[in-house]
Amino acid sequence: MTLRGRGNLTNAGFTRTHLRQGGGRGNGNDHFDELIGSTELVVYQTPNKKPKGFESLKAFLAASECELFFTTDIPPELKNYEAFRITYKAGQTIPDPILRRCHAWAHGRNFLHSFFKPMYGSKPRGQ
Repeated sequence: MTLRGRGNLTNAGFTRTHLRQGGGRGNGNDHFDELIGSTELVVYQTPNKKPKGFESLKAFLAASECELFFTTDIPPELKNYEAFRITYKAGQTIPDPILRRCHAWAHGRNFLHSFFKPMYGSKPRGQ
């Protein structure tokens, strides 16, 4: 296998090891501040992969009064991925500790994720 078909990534300094590693392993603390204030978090699971710790994440979210549901409303370029959406109490802002745990969970499994943060504010917590 060569790296020529990958847009000459070797010319840009990427090795096979870099490509295998993926983009975002870690806990995501480097950009967690961007997620603060989100009303939903969407995680895109790698196709045909059963993630470790998913049942405990579901139990944590249920105990935290969050909703987790699978969705087919995903971008066309991610059509092969399974996606689930996390929300908190009918559109309220997701509390930071819950958001941090879910975000770290997604990063620990190298899953893509996106979030929605209302442009003009959201329902405050507890209302």
